[in-house]
Amino acid sequence: MRSPYPLRPPLTADAPVAASLARLQNAMAAFTAWTAPLQPHFAYGTLSKPEYEQAHAMHLAQHLSGFKLKA
Repeated sequence: MRSPYPLRPPLTADAPVAASLARLQNAMAAFTAWTAPLQPHFAYGTLSKPEYEQAHAMHLAQHLSGFKLKA
């Protein structure tokens, strides 16, 4: 499946959960460590690092809201 986001690898529905979580954790660590200027967001334009963090957090929350916890 083609990723809807520019410069991102294709999405796969059958990706292992552990690999997906590791990819997310690596992306979060890389963003936290980033000190160079940020590129404009493809949808929101110029954002500060705190604004980017908030946009990422809201995006992640939206995705995670689709999961149901098993009792």
